[in-house]
Amino acid sequence: MAASPIRSDARLGSRGSGCGGTAASDGIVHRDPSEALASPRTRVQGFGNSGPGRVRLVAYRENTLSSFRESEQTLHDAARAAVGYDDFGDDRYLEALRVLLGSLDDDGNFTAMGEVAVKGIIVDALKSRLHLERGLAQHPACADAPIERPLVIIGLARTGTSALHHLLAQDPDLQGLQLWLAHTPKPRPPRSQWVEDPDFRVADESTRAIYERSPEMKAIHHMAADQVDECWYLLAQNFIHSSWDANCNVPSYSKWWLEQDMTPSYRHHKRNLQLIGHREPEKRWLLKDSTHLFDLEAFLSVYPDAMVIHTHRDPVSVIPSTASLCWASRASLNADADPVAFGRSTLALWARAIDNTLEARGGYGEKQFYDLQFRDLQRDPLAAIRKIYDYFGLPVTDAAADAMQRFRADNPPGKHGEHSYQLKDWGLSEGEIRDRFARYVERFDIPTDSE
Repeated sequence: MAASPIRSDARLGSRGSGCGGTAASDGIVHRDPSEALASPRTRVQGFGNSGPGRVRLVAYRENTLSSFRESEQTLHDAARAAVGYDDFGDDRYLEALRVLLGSLDDDGNFTAMGEVAVKGIIVDALKSRLHLERGLAQHPACADAPIERPLVIIGLARTGTSALHHLLAQDPDLQGLQLWLAHTPKPRPPRSQWVEDPDFRVADESTRAIYERSPEMKAIHHMAADQVDECWYLLAQNFIHSSWDANCNVPSYSKWWLEQDMTPSYRHHKRNLQLIGHREPEKRWLLKDSTHLFDLEAFLSVYPDAMVIHTHRDPVSVIPSTASLCWASRASLNADADPVAFGRSTLALWARAIDNTLEARGGYGEKQFYDLQFRDLQRDPLAAIRKIYDYFGLPVTDAAADAMQRFRADNPPGKHGEHSYQLKDWGLSEGEIRDRFARYVERFDIPTDSE
């Protein structure tokens, strides 16, 4: 596998070496880019809090605030210094990274700390690539690890995908992508050893810090280092992903990535899963991400026997909720953040995702998909799960049912508060959303939330 042509001039262990960074790239995991501003370590930015090459670098603002294009070398140097490795793997990711960096320069208008945070997010993705390549080099047998009939949840954001994901993850016969391993991919250690793992402890510290500073974030989207999370963390390693549309104004990048074939990114995604899960080959993979909607055909080309659960909900509720979810980070990063413009771009982006999915599903047998209405999941989630398992010919063991019931009892709806939002805040009308999603609603007979 070809190594990246970018070389490092940094020396491990040096301080003040000019590597730009933020609290988002200090070895702490940040789901939301705005949390880069919330780290308890805001003066001295740390890179690489664990593992070989442990080093702490001062994030000099004058270097961090160079143009994005000019920062390409610095960003790679920071990732290397963070983890102590230097193999980024196949260098085809550089095309996407360079398109992104150019768009961030040409289209973006960031706050000073927003620019720092965005560069930190890029460093985090580069660090994950380094962890992956290191792990695969140490465990070459992973390349042959089978991933058969994975269970994958897709659907627009705010359609119950996370609730379903967390319930299914209680099944001891399944293995999922835990948040901490999504950022530092490596063979999953036994659960009893996680608390002593430096990478886990850093991720746990990060998520706790987020909610200590912003308790209201739990009501919008709760996460924990030891719980399953989304596939986009792995896709982000190739820099072709919708998260940049959510966080930044990058129209030229968006136009480019929406035309890309995601198949290479999903092959890379699979390599991550093979590394992380190869010690438990008997366990079926459980995956979840709304962004699989953008290129479901590419996903299924890599996982052709996947069992797909497609969740559905009234788009009039989904679109403003999605905009509200993403706005928490976008508003803090961008100097000219406009909620109305963002509402319209959110509608256009996810309408395109649904159009792509409708087209892709036409090429596959319906037996590969189970369509789940949001209201059915809300009404009786365990009954809904039994129907899913029955549909795909999977057993619901007593151990799985008991674990799901316990999790449900310990995590009732509204445990972390209510997420409130209004359609008018985003400059959208109910009629406009219904018109744009009419074909989708008709195809899956989706009831309105008011029915």
